[in-house]
Amino acid sequence: MTEENTYQLLCDSSEVEESSEATFEIKGRSILVIRSDQGELFAVENKCPHANEQLSGGRFRGGYYACPHHGARYELSTGKSMTNLSTKPLICFDVRENGGKIEIIVPKKEKKKFVPGGAPPGFGPM
Repeated sequence: MTEENTYQLLCDSSEVEESSEATFEIKGRSILVIRSDQGELFAVENKCPHANEQLSGGRFRGGYYACPHHGARYELSTGKSMTNLSTKPLICFDVRENGGKIEIIVPKKEKKKFVPGGAPPGFGPM
């Protein structure tokens, strides 16, 4: 098993109380961790896929999170957009609580290389 697919320590469990959220930096990514009022943990990338802005500071209720910038709602367990403001999902991470610690799996963020070409006929220079 590679380090990329194993849980890593994120914080003490006490740093994310019930009905609250906290942000953390790990592997060059900003992570938003949310604990519901039932104690369930969720971890998502702290970036709204619609506005490309920081997601933290929004509202969460009943397993959904609303972006503080424009109110787009996302399902926390899957990242699925629940409004037509955004069709892109949140990036979700595996998170667990183990021995009073919160642990997370965060893959390395890879930049996608743009490869020119592939435009349909009639597009681009003649």
